[in-house]
Amino acid sequence: MSKQNISDDSEQEKRKDSALSGGWNDFINGIKNNFNDFQKSLESQSQKNKELWEKNKDKINTFFTNMKQKWDKKIQVLNSDIEKSKLETKEQWNGYKEKVKQDFKKWEEKTREDWQEGIKSFRKGFFKAYFWALLLILPILLIVIVVLVIVNRYLG
Repeated sequence: MSKQNISDDSEQEKRKDSALSGGWNDFINGIKNNFNDFQKSLESQSQKNKELWEKNKDKINTFFTNMKQKWDKKIQVLNSDIEKSKLETKEQWNGYKEKVKQDFKKWEEKTREDWQEGIKSFRKGFFKAYFWALLLILPILLIVIVVLVIVNRYLG
């Protein structure tokens, strides 16, 4: 009889071990699947951000080429005006020079503002990506902590 009790005890221990290892394997598989989903979402978000970067890059390049063309046209107009008018006095020349400086400052300010707006929109895209990553990580982290606390209570 004692051999039968020993074999019953060993069978019960095997059942407990298999249930624990099966639960642990399910837990690990769940974490792997969630991590893979998280990784795929980060990759897709990175791709979207890369596409936005390329899109904004083209806009910035076209903006600067357009501004350069406009500025070149203005310079040509100003040069032709200078040729036509043949400024007679130094005061007229200084006034004209101030006008050119003011036009350049206005263009420079407008360019700086447009550049800052482009950078802000780019930053917003990255902040959205960080926010979504945080939203995806927090639930997984909470589940892991809760499971660890529960396992610790049962094992400890």
